Amino acid sequence: MIFNQYFYHPDLTQPVVTLSQEESEHCVRALRHRAGDEVLLTDGLGNEARAIILTDNPKACQVELHDVRMVKNTNAHRLHLAIAPTKNIDRIEWLVEKCVELGIETIHFILCDNSERPRVNMDRMRRIAVSALKQCQTTWLPPMTLTRFDDFLKSHAQMPADKYIAWCDDENTRQLAREGFSHDDVILLIGPEGDFSAAEIETARQYGYTEVKLGNRRLRTETAGLYGCLLMAVKDI
Repeated sequence: MIFNQYFYHPDLTQPVVTLSQEESEHCVRALRHRAGDEVLLTDGLGNEARAIILTDNPKACQVELHDVRMVKNTNAHRLHLAIAPTKNIDRIEWLVEKCVELGIETIHFILCDNSERPRVNMDRMRRIAVSALKQCQTTWLPPMTLTRFDDFLKSHAQMPADKYIAWCDDENTRQLAREGFSHDDVILLIGPEGDFSAAEIETARQYGYTEVKLGNRRLRTETAGLYGCLLMAVKDI
């Protein structure tokens, strides 16, 4: 019997793999798959495989892989979103889900001068991302990191990309929606609820970031991040 549910396993290079306990419970207990059923697996790296269930163990479901193939990423631009985590973590969790659905390249949680949340549960964020990946049946799981603002700028200093920092200064009138990108990669910095500090704006300028606005309204942090994702999605149509 053929099913089109997606399941996640980080390694599709072996002929037989065992799903994690969480994936096994979802497959066997929640969806009631049995030995002989066919499902789809992805490793989050662009690969997809047809798989036959060998053992329907709800704690360690074993599957045999067939027809492993790479699913081409058709995005014309790769968005790297660097965003300050919000005080209400539910909002950032919601954003991670939408970012995966829209095909973002990477997500970086940056700690800024005005940040109200110094910690992020990265394991939970990854679980949310995997769930979104399976739900929308995509094969690309964006890497996620937690880093300080200055360290992020340093680590991406040599990356060929169009680099932008969004902030709410009235004198800043340049709109991201009107930008014509010259690189395949685009980096967008989104600050915390209190916005970036003056020192952070100046540091970003020194690293070659262009100041932009995201529309003509003041947006919540997570809404600003979604705006950037949607803009890239529209430009890729």
